[in-house]
Amino acid sequence: MNAIDRLSSPPIAAAGGTSGAPLSAADMARQTVGEIGHRVLAWVGASQPAGQGGGDTGSAVWSRSVGTSDFRPDAGELDRRGDVYGLRDLAAGISDRMGGTPTQEGELRRALEDFTRASVVQVAGLAGGDAGRQVEGLHQALDAAGDTHLNSAGGVDGVILRLEAATRQLNV
Repeated sequence: MNAIDRLSSPPIAAAGGTSGAPLSAADMARQTVGEIGHRVLAWVGASQPAGQGGGDTGSAVWSRSVGTSDFRPDAGELDRRGDVYGLRDLAAGISDRMGGTPTQEGELRRALEDFTRASVVQVAGLAGGDAGRQVEGLHQALDAAGDTHLNSAGGVDGVILRLEAATRQLNV
């Protein structure tokens, strides 16, 4: 699979409401991993001193792999100690689109938080280094989320199981 094949549509589309064609749990999980990757890389980039690293950034490499995102870090949300990655809205959008229950939405949010935490550790630990290496773990997590051999349920439960597999991949 090459970088162009990783996602068939921009990851932000997965986070939207109920519009669009139904997605499989694997497609939704892959798009969600892509979007969280954007959000983590945006915050890591925003935390680096201006001009550090130079050249190609992890965000640019990730965008070429999975498409673009309109997510921008909000320092005001950080000051309020709020949901800086927008996981609450992301979980609600996925749950709504996949027909999840409130309980499933809560479980999904926990899975998103676990994956985001593991992504931050991975990406921030490699910040300032080679951009390709910085996102290598995210690419492996993306592949784990979409693994065709992963036997998982459909719907929100399937997305949760796939996010858990992606988290395990980052924690290796």
